[in-house]
Amino acid sequence: MNGLREDLSATGSAVLAEGEGLRVTPPSIAALGRAVAVLRGHLLPVRVRGNGDAPVEAPPGGALLELTALDRIASVDGATGIARVEAGCSVAALETSARRAGATLGPLLPSVRAGSVGAWLAGPTRGERAVPGSRRETAALSVSAVLADGRLAESRAAPRSATGPDLDHLALGGSGRLCVIAAAWVRLFPAAPPAYAAWRAPDLASALRTVEGLCMDRLTPARGMLRLQERGALVALSWEGPESARLLRERAVRVVGPPLEVDAGPEVRAPASSRAIEVDARWSALEAFARHSGAAEVALYGMHAGGAFAVLSLAADGVEQCAAAARTDGARLVAPRRLRDAGPAWEAMGAGAAWNRLVAALGAEERP
Repeated sequence: MNGLREDLSATGSAVLAEGEGLRVTPPSIAALGRAVAVLRGHLLPVRVRGNGDAPVEAPPGGALLELTALDRIASVDGATGIARVEAGCSVAALETSARRAGATLGPLLPSVRAGSVGAWLAGPTRGERAVPGSRRETAALSVSAVLADGRLAESRAAPRSATGPDLDHLALGGSGRLCVIAAAWVRLFPAAPPAYAAWRAPDLASALRTVEGLCMDRLTPARGMLRLQERGALVALSWEGPESARLLRERAVRVVGPPLEVDAGPEVRAPASSRAIEVDARWSALEAFARHSGAAEVALYGMHAGGAFAVLSLAADGVEQCAAAARTDGARLVAPRRLRDAGPAWEAMGAGAAWNRLVAALGAEERP
């Protein structure tokens, strides 16, 4: 272990013992590359943490790469809607800079907004958000990632290729197991006042079907809050975009009917319950959860024709009970981290053997 600490210290990183492993804090992307090369050369497991991320322990016999010093926002261009940012920067700090430039990252899950850019892109949501056309795409236009030998590779800042996998497929959603995201070009949306509307539904399942119908009609809201009330369920929605928000709202009113004469803004922006969980689910799974007798609230983000990211809560039960109900209905848990489900299996995509060889070669941990 002493030899390893000396090798890591020679990279220019600060190295401290932590539990049964080491905490390594690189001062720059170049130092991060050197540290990764040392750790992967010893076939040690690695975990990554940036500003705002939940506390993470160093894996036994491995290292925690703490990217808190890699928090630079190199540029934010509101006109082109592109920002260049290092992975350790908090999402909240990037959103603040984007707002000053007249842009925004758009509606994001609470756990994403509370963490770092690297955790957002490498985590279970893969940096995905809703985009026009009732689709979801990653916010990363290009990713710079440190490979196992310490080299920095950057994907092209261009539309995704349809000819096969590229670097981003190993970095986005990879949790730092095969390569470590160091920086990224992130796409922004123009900032504009949202348009709100609210309706009453008989129950939560009916409320979800209403939102699903809007997404199928390509009238996808940016955010939604569906809450059980005494007289049924409240459906509070918002649309964003300098030109599209009010147009989409008007079309939604024609589809759903006259909205309630209430200010839906506070309802849409209301924080989720402290007993809530975050999931990525299809509409059928969300509707099944809504039919549970204890279902109380569903907050929606990243909606598309097939489903949405959602924050789910039960009226009386805790996080574990809510997670069990969501899993039964087929939802994939995104947060809290301790209950997180693994992403889609590489085996299901026909690349299981290649994935296992890479994991073994790099000494990476198999974990959600």
